[in-house]
Amino acid sequence: MTPSSDRRPVVLIHGLWMGRWAMWPLARRLKQAGFDPLLFGYPTRATPAANAERLARWLDEQCSPPGHFLAHSLGGVVLAHLFARHPDSRPPDARLVLLGSPLGGSAVARGLAQWRLGRWLLGGSLEAGLDGDVPAWNAPNTLMLAGTRPVGPGRLVADALESPNDGTVAVAETVASEMADHRCLPVNHFALLWSGRVAKVVIDHLSSGGR
Repeated sequence: MTPSSDRRPVVLIHGLWMGRWAMWPLARRLKQAGFDPLLFGYPTRATPAANAERLARWLDEQCSPPGHFLAHSLGGVVLAHLFARHPDSRPPDARLVLLGSPLGGSAVARGLAQWRLGRWLLGGSLEAGLDGDVPAWNAPNTLMLAGTRPVGPGRLVADALESPNDGTVAVAETVASEMADHRCLPVNHFALLWSGRVAKVVIDHLSSGGR
């Protein structure tokens, strides 16, 4: 691809029970497309608000200011808190992609929280996060990609998932205002991270804002 001034650093943020390693496939594809991927890791059992503060400090430490953001699942909830608390952390012309982020909360997480082990596994991720009390999404030029292949661990929580869903998050849970586009692709929640088709849509949006 031809180098472009739009191809600034892209901050990649993983989801629940994952680490920076989960974003490696997308980071590799972004690098091949001419972007500079920056991977942020955080303790997913902490509250999204606390992780937003970690992210704000991490961004301040980077040599290159972020141009765009790409987040999977809970990572999008962390971004919602970041932009609510630190609006200057998002450049006015930043492009954003969220992959299956439950900005409307997660019925699967609420179902898991009915059991002691589930509450321990989820930790603080429920607080103003997977419980549904997420700050309103306020970042324009955002693309949400939701999966519609209902294969995943969320199916083990009886009657939690509405259709369509990606096996972990329902499409309805990914809908929010102030987004430029919302698209559904026939992948499950985890394939959002490694699908070549997803990567192409991501790169197209970051390269041209979906235009």
